[in-house]
Amino acid sequence: MARAEEYSEIVRLPLGRRPLPPAGQADVWLIDLEELPLDTPGSGITRRQRIMQRRIRQRFFLRLLLSAYLGCPGKDIRLIRSARGKPALAGQHANTGLEFNLSHCGSWLAVAVATGVSVGIDIERERELVRVDRLAQRCLSAAEAQWLKQLDQPFRSHQFLHQWCAREALVKARGCGLAGMLTEMELGWNPAAIRRLPASWPGREHMGLTALSLPDGLIGQLASMNGALKARLRLVAAAAQPPET
Repeated sequence: MARAEEYSEIVRLPLGRRPLPPAGQADVWLIDLEELPLDTPGSGITRRQRIMQRRIRQRFFLRLLLSAYLGCPGKDIRLIRSARGKPALAGQHANTGLEFNLSHCGSWLAVAVATGVSVGIDIERERELVRVDRLAQRCLSAAEAQWLKQLDQPFRSHQFLHQWCAREALVKARGCGLAGMLTEMELGWNPAAIRRLPASWPGREHMGLTALSLPDGLIGQLASMNGALKARLRLVAAAAQPPET
């Protein structure tokens, strides 16, 4: 776990009313779903049950977070998904200007919130990858793959994950899928930076990337359809605060 001072804010549940982020900024919320104080089965459950449990907790926290921004009960929030699976607000809150996107890795959930601009976020666990050179040749541009080949492990895997996270965040901000797009994308490196995006993406020249500094061996990237956003990171301490002594 990172030290508290590495975060813009540490927030404890329940969440209070939140203003929408100003232009040029995104709020990035990070929570360990297993710390949510919900009455769900503990040990002795199957992998499938654990996945379902995390989905329930994810839906619970997302509605809790959106209700804090919208100032309404979570039950009043309607969510829809695009054909590519990107969630969005519907009904009476569709035109509030609130835009969001989410990513999960293990029990960690990251939610990016912005105003009036589509965002995408992706997080990955830092790890050493098997056959990372082959992955780079298949998933990255020739220049990126060649650059990675010169690096030693585990830094090579670390950098590949950053490049991959950036791609995932970009397609999520755009609201499309990676299929058929990999050969049309080229990013700079260390940190990942946009060099070339698919010609079929309107407004691609305005897109931006922001690398995220995350705890617990996590890697993250935030993408926006309107330039690189300043990310204000908020770590949710879901467990109850201990009494003062």
